[in-house]
Amino acid sequence: MRPVLLLVALWAAGAQAEEHYAALFDRAVDAIDYDFQEDWAYTETIVTSDHVWIGHYDPRRAEDERWKLLTVDDRQPTEEEVKDYRKDQKHEHAEAGDERVEAMVSADSIRLLAETDAYWLFAFEPEDQEDAFLESVDATFRIIKNGGHFDYIEIRNHEPVKPGFTVRISKLLTRLTFGPASPDGPIVPLSSHVEVKGRAFLLISFDEQEIRHRRNFEFAGE
Repeated sequence: MRPVLLLVALWAAGAQAEEHYAALFDRAVDAIDYDFQEDWAYTETIVTSDHVWIGHYDPRRAEDERWKLLTVDDRQPTEEEVKDYRKDQKHEHAEAGDERVEAMVSADSIRLLAETDAYWLFAFEPEDQEDAFLESVDATFRIIKNGGHFDYIEIRNHEPVKPGFTVRISKLLTRLTFGPASPDGPIVPLSSHVEVKGRAFLLISFDEQEIRHRRNFEFAGE
């Protein structure tokens, strides 16, 4: 094959691969049911730097009672904790767009890192971030071949992140996992894990984490 023809063939093969990967990404995005709370009850565990909260959500209850706080640090919650929990959960899940893939992944930046019989592993650039941030983090997601849905999306730093002159982040982790609510159920966000550790103005240290894990899904629709 002539050199020019070979280059054209390689370019065409690369373009086809990019289109294939873009299609895989789009199908995985479309597979996520972000409205699952309309039809599914579930238990959610929230682990923060200070406490472990376990609650239950059920769309069949009255709107102001759909979130029920079960325990805080393995004890019965106080009335004030129950009130704060319901308020916080209502606010948190009103902002569910933060978990949407489109808010995290720059779709035109994805590239294949590895492929096995079970999954595709891709790298990507997080949306709307400065070059200094992009150079400090590794961002990946995995798509399960059996079903074509996301397994996880993860952003973690491999060197300190310096978003400003006075702030230095030594640890940054954002990880979302996805999977079926039941063997035949929709693909839903199963967990979110966020950790941030660092210093500001040289004197103020911060070390925060929040882990949310959903389980025990039960179909509650009609």
